[in-house]
Amino acid sequence: MQLIRTKRKYGYIVFAITLLIAIDYVYRYFAFEPYNQSPLDIETPEGNAQPYHPSVVYIPGGWNGYAYWMAETPYPLGPDGDWNGLPPYRARWENPCIHASHDGIHWETPGDLVNPIDDLNETEIENRDFFSDTHLVMNGDTLECWYRISRTQRDETYILRKYSADGIHWSERETVIDLQDPAVVREGPGGMIVSPAIQKIGGRYCMWYFNDIGESRSICRSFSDDGRNWQKKEYCRLSDTAVVPWHIDVQRIDSLYYMVIYDFRNLTLWSSRDGLFFEKRRLLLAPSPKLGSFYAGGLYRSALLRDDKECKLYFSAFDKKTAVGLMRGNCPDSLKIYSVSGNKVSFFRFPVTYLRQKKQAIVRLFE
Repeated sequence: MQLIRTKRKYGYIVFAITLLIAIDYVYRYFAFEPYNQSPLDIETPEGNAQPYHPSVVYIPGGWNGYAYWMAETPYPLGPDGDWNGLPPYRARWENPCIHASHDGIHWETPGDLVNPIDDLNETEIENRDFFSDTHLVMNGDTLECWYRISRTQRDETYILRKYSADGIHWSERETVIDLQDPAVVREGPGGMIVSPAIQKIGGRYCMWYFNDIGESRSICRSFSDDGRNWQKKEYCRLSDTAVVPWHIDVQRIDSLYYMVIYDFRNLTLWSSRDGLFFEKRRLLLAPSPKLGSFYAGGLYRSALLRDDKECKLYFSAFDKKTAVGLMRGNCPDSLKIYSVSGNKVSFFRFPVTYLRQKKQAIVRLFE
């Protein structure tokens, strides 16, 4: 009789614990749901589908079969979110890649294109050089891809450009800005260009960028007729000087210039009438507070555009992998995160995420 009572007692305990876990599981899942979106499905040449740092253009009526074109540089995390990434070094895979889309949501590699459109040679890999900061510019009937190369051992940086008449066949790499040239430093855009956002306005190239990677994070603007010879930089001003910007995008929509700033944490929206003084409008997106969301680890550079129906913002994100997410809205002020259907974390696939959340909670308890 005592044995039966003991078994019954432990049975009640096991049932109560199981019930509590089930209740907690359901609660955690529904708390996770507001952040349970999925990123865009974009294949990248390193084989891990980890795109990053997007630049996107919309071409009314389409161009060579597609209305949307994207350049990005994969920056893959390794197994289980390993920050060292893939060998031989993470930035080795940060090569400019091109993708195309009919609707801005479903992306593919156009035609016979083989990504990346530029790759490091053996000597550059040995020296641990790397590409970065792609940006697309539609110049008449030609698509241009601008990007940087950093020569690590020599501590040198150059702005490069390739162009294409069909999005598949690309020109040879050309150096358009030598940031070691004293004349460029003294009379042009300066000695550093980070996260360039380039537009063709009134027949001229207009480039916004960071001119300093120190604490000041100066945002500058410069003009050029040919993309090679640039006017002396002008300094932009922000209405909120407490923001420490890092990567940006700038687009002209109607009569305003809209800037999206990544400030080491959030994405914020700014606007300007003259392209020099930018007023803060709103917080666009913060990293998800729920572990398991594709943007829980953080955000990065974004790309804003307006098509014939709405505004879209493509943003870099990471958790266990890097990814490109999407926000949509009638105007830049109404952008909300959008989820690609079918790729969300389902109720029955939630256990792994649930265990990760519990593990993180325990680790924080003992910190």
